[in-house]
Amino acid sequence: DAFTKYKAGLQSKDLPDLVQMEETTVQQMIDSRSTVPVQACIDAERYDLSTVVPRGLEYYASGGVQRAMPWAISNPILLYDKSKLAAAGLDPERPPRTLAEVRSMSQAIVDAGVAEHGISLKIAPYIYEVLLAKSGGEYVNHGNGRDARADEANLDSDTSLAVFSWWKGMVDDGLALNTGSDPNNIDHLLAIATGGAAMTIEASSAIGPIEAVLSSGDIGDLELVAAPLPSLTGEGGVTVGDGALWLPEASSPAERAAAWRYAQFLLSPEQQAGLAVAGGYVPVRTDATEVPELIAHWKAHPAYRVGYDRLLDGPVNRATVG
Repeated sequence: DAFTKYKAGLQSKDLPDLVQMEETTVQQMIDSRSTVPVQACIDAERYDLSTVVPRGLEYYASGGVQRAMPWAISNPILLYDKSKLAAAGLDPERPPRTLAEVRSMSQAIVDAGVAEHGISLKIAPYIYEVLLAKSGGEYVNHGNGRDARADEANLDSDTSLAVFSWWKGMVDDGLALNTGSDPNNIDHLLAIATGGAAMTIEASSAIGPIEAVLSSGDIGDLELVAAPLPSLTGEGGVTVGDGALWLPEASSPAERAAAWRYAQFLLSPEQQAGLAVAGGYVPVRTDATEVPELIAHWKAHPAYRVGYDRLLDGPVNRATVG
């Protein structure tokens, strides 16, 4: 809705001074030629980027220019009920690292009658995209559109077909529960509570709301924990999801300067730590992890840290910068 309103504002000139857009809009925001690249602010003020997570920066950069600043970001993680894995004779401290292990563990869960399916899978484009990226695949040609303008999708690449084949095989064999593609559907999460599945995949930013529901006691006694997203090989890095801050150029110079100042406040270690504690968002800077509030929160709730560690793991390459 924000992006739709922003595009309408390109005609009416009714644009905000600072706007958050999700990761799927990067190329369109660049094509709109309606923003001041934050690189101009970074250069003018010699703003220090040394503590900003490299993959977060690269995702919102193009042509060597920082177009926007990562702010409220996340990435998909694996969520599973430890008790269900233990009941199936699996080691609950050793979650699956590869898609093949997801399949074998799902088979053990189903065979043991612990859950109807091993894993519940929601059909969401970002889940496929990150499974592909972490397995080393690129979504589109020309280096994911970063070496030259993308003009062909890589949906039939060997890596992509392997991800699709794993997904289809899991569903066809009854090892995975297909919960559909409704973006507002949370059946993949509810399946863990109802016995429909023992594992699922969800964005790390959902951890806060999930823990709030679990703490209410309405769902029952679940020991839900977070683990890294599996891949074909068990290696690789995840991409960046969710929001970045853009500076529309329609604002006056004074308003642009104020918007950049506000962006710096939002990007400060204290605010990044506070955002991470409040939900499941990933701090975009390493020095935010030194804030006592976040240190204590991660110690008490390890699941909140999984998404952050994943953005530091694996390579920063054409597959992982989207």
